Amino acid sequence: MNITVEEKESCKLSVTYVSGAEEILNKRGEILQAFKKAPVPGFRTNKVPLDAIKIHYKQQIEDSLKRALAEEAYHSTLFEKKIKPHGAPKFNSLLLENGKFSCEFELYTKPNFDMAPYKDLEIPKPHPTTNEAALAESMLQELRVRFGEVTPYSGSDFIQYGDNVILNYESTINGERVDSLCAEGEMLTVGASQLTVIDENILGMVIDETREFDFVVPEAGLPSLSGKNIHFKVTLNMGSKTLPCPLTDELALKVNMKSLDELRAFVHSAAMGKLANAEQSMIRESLSNRLVNDNQIDVPNWMTLSEAKYLAHNSQLNWETMPDEDKLRYMQMAEKNVKLSLILDRVREEEPLAQLSDQEVFDIIKQNLAKTKVQTSIDDVIKEMNRTGYLQILSSRIKDERTLEFLVQSAKIVE
Repeated sequence: MNITVEEKESCKLSVTYVSGAEEILNKRGEILQAFKKAPVPGFRTNKVPLDAIKIHYKQQIEDSLKRALAEEAYHSTLFEKKIKPHGAPKFNSLLLENGKFSCEFELYTKPNFDMAPYKDLEIPKPHPTTNEAALAESMLQELRVRFGEVTPYSGSDFIQYGDNVILNYESTINGERVDSLCAEGEMLTVGASQLTVIDENILGMVIDETREFDFVVPEAGLPSLSGKNIHFKVTLNMGSKTLPCPLTDELALKVNMKSLDELRAFVHSAAMGKLANAEQSMIRESLSNRLVNDNQIDVPNWMTLSEAKYLAHNSQLNWETMPDEDKLRYMQMAEKNVKLSLILDRVREEEPLAQLSDQEVFDIIKQNLAKTKVQTSIDDVIKEMNRTGYLQILSSRIKDERTLEFLVQSAKIVE
């Protein structure tokens, strides 16, 4: 074998690998063995001559051989050059000709940094904005609405909080359309939508009414929109009101419980769990910020860019058409995420109890997919996730969550 490694940019290596004839011969033998029982038309099962298999499956054998040699090239490079990779390799070429195999691929490594102390960190105790009784009451009201009687708008009905409506809305800034704030046939529950500015300005509207209003984007919004005046035009297409279910045993029976007292007890228990989860989430956030602030890491630009594009995609934004100031905001968020992931990865190297095996991660992904009741098979969903690269991202996030839980257990929560 012949291996050439060149650092193209920080933490990104370019590898050229050429296999020896013996490697190809051995690997071809393994591939042929795997095809030994493959069916060929005109021959009985397990009675197919090797030459017939070679002819019938020529392309598949060559493709399998190249993939197997590429995998061997990757692992040999790591071993021979003592490289600790970050993520999967990216192959740019695979050539098998004239009795030789060669490939070119990119390898990614982790930036070096001095790890700050990460155990027994003092984290301020979070203070929830609500209490168990208030949250339980809110959850009961949500159940009343969910199982209430829905009636479409009549001619005299108008929008009130809690109504479900279907709207058309468009927005402009200085006469120019803002596509991300336009929709046709948008369904929302008034008072519970993400566009609170619309909720506040459509109260009292009736079917087929059109209303226009202006809104100044707060400083916390996207930089490209921050401080600008947005003009909205909203038309109400349809609506419905919900008469909440009475707070009696009738509601309990609808959620498969025997009595209102049993339902109240269940809701209070659920509220306690919800508050506990919220508190743990706030502790994890504080701990994450502490870890990022305590460690100085020079994150390569390509790492940050990849994460920023992922975040933008999750926000349903097109990276290619985003204004530069919005890209900068996402790059800043991405850098923090990458730093945290690198820190947690280092913790896993030193703490066996902070780790999850690949099989454990895979099982968690399958369990989560089963809960979503996807229409296609779980195996097909996983294959598509692997093809798009999302499987690797999701796996990393699951491992990071486990490591954060480990660190939270050692943290000191102080008032």
